[in-house]
Amino acid sequence: MSLETELAKFWDWANMTPATYNEERGLGEWEAEYPGWEELHKAATEALEELNKEFNHDLAQLLVYALAIDNESGTILQKVDEKLESKLRFVKKVINSDQPQARWQIAELLGNSEVEDREQLLVNLINRDKDNYVIRRALMSLDKVNHAKAAEFAKSYLKDADPFMKLVAKEIIKKKV
Repeated sequence: MSLETELAKFWDWANMTPATYNEERGLGEWEAEYPGWEELHKAATEALEELNKEFNHDLAQLLVYALAIDNESGTILQKVDEKLESKLRFVKKVINSDQPQARWQIAELLGNSEVEDREQLLVNLINRDKDNYVIRRALMSLDKVNHAKAAEFAKSYLKDADPFMKLVAKEIIKKKV
């Protein structure tokens, strides 16, 4: 079972490509209706086993797409956390990807798992990402890793135009550690 084959089936079913997914996905949640999740999850698990043997950028990119489209269930994120022995290269691949649905999940992973340089990786997401949801998730994860640093970043979002960003910033700042 190939991850590439299983992703091709998803893209065909969704009538999209990885390049059009972010613009055309709407509010999402429709991905959960895909009938081939069991096969796609199995192929993703096999891909993780392959990445544990030898890191392959093409295979890792396919896994980034799988992670992005599985954003509702979080099954692939859980498998990445549980099965990927060395997460740093894959995390960097996701952070530098064009898939915000994968990037916010990696921000979540960084808040819950020991990954080398995770604090700096979260700071980079906060500073460089253009997607507000990714930034919010990175701020919440940074709060778990280093509350004082998260609170400093949160101050700059107290007057943000995004009401959810303001809410996250206020919650982080008022939290006592």
